[in-house]
Amino acid sequence: MLRVIEDEAAVKRYRRLFIKSFKPFIDEKIHVSLGHPGATLKAKVFWSSRLGIWIFHDKISERRYGHAFGIGRPTGLSPVPITCEINFPLKGIDRRIGGALAEDRSGRIFVVHRGKIGGGKKGIGKSLFEEHYRGVWTYMEDGDAVSTVALIGLLNSPRFVRQTTQFVRNVDKIKDIASSRSSQLEITFDELRFKEEYVGQGHTAPVSDPKSGCDHSLVVRDLYEELIRRGYKAGNDAERDLLIADAKGKTTTTFRVITDVSRENIQSGTVQLLLANADLPERPRMILTMPEAIHETLETKLAKLGVNVLLYDWQKDRAVFPDLNAVIS
Repeated sequence: MLRVIEDEAAVKRYRRLFIKSFKPFIDEKIHVSLGHPGATLKAKVFWSSRLGIWIFHDKISERRYGHAFGIGRPTGLSPVPITCEINFPLKGIDRRIGGALAEDRSGRIFVVHRGKIGGGKKGIGKSLFEEHYRGVWTYMEDGDAVSTVALIGLLNSPRFVRQTTQFVRNVDKIKDIASSRSSQLEITFDELRFKEEYVGQGHTAPVSDPKSGCDHSLVVRDLYEELIRRGYKAGNDAERDLLIADAKGKTTTTFRVITDVSRENIQSGTVQLLLANADLPERPRMILTMPEAIHETLETKLAKLGVNVLLYDWQKDRAVFPDLNAVIS
């Protein structure tokens, strides 16, 4: 279980690392007005074309470190809306502040969020977040209480910036729901679509190992993009991480991604594949995607159940799938 970090010096140190992580991605500094008419702040934001987001950071009063994020390059001509904030208290525990730093028993540092999102619109708040956020949830020792928090990312991971960007985009989709706009991704197909809101677990399913969970949505996204690049018609739904359909809309291949090869995760992933596809007229090819090879005996047992194994590796901050063609052909 994670434990919230309260020490002022530690918070300050990890907050510097948080900001430093984004610096290699920054292309431009833009002067803007943040917020909305009647409640704006003159600020300088840092834009990343690669990530497609901007970030603003500052020390706000003597209570918290402020970090605001937004989608798309701001023009500076009108008030720029904030998509989400990942703020930290300077020290101690302040459950009124959405963000926090936490550590596990191995000393690994994570950025988490309590689900407090705002935006000045009716219906946007913690209850909306808990109902619709599908990412990584975990438990955290929170002073004299235990809280369920959304896990944003592992601070010293080479993929931390992508993990944070994914969180920002997830919050943007949640706010779309409250605004009665489409919650679908901009990448669409005739019938089959990739929906960000289907990636990850709901609020009732916290993970036991937060480190491995941080990479799940990144692997799913990278595999999806690789399938599209190779000409497949791919998407996802509430039961399957990814699936491939043929020209007639028939599901031919389904994927389940696990980010560590513990026996528990392998068994869980296998059961989810079997159950998700049990009612289809013809069982599709089922692929369990994982980061390292498993014992040959176990892989043989999976094959008897009709489950194939696809391995992935990391090149910098992106997942790659060297054997993809061989597994799905």
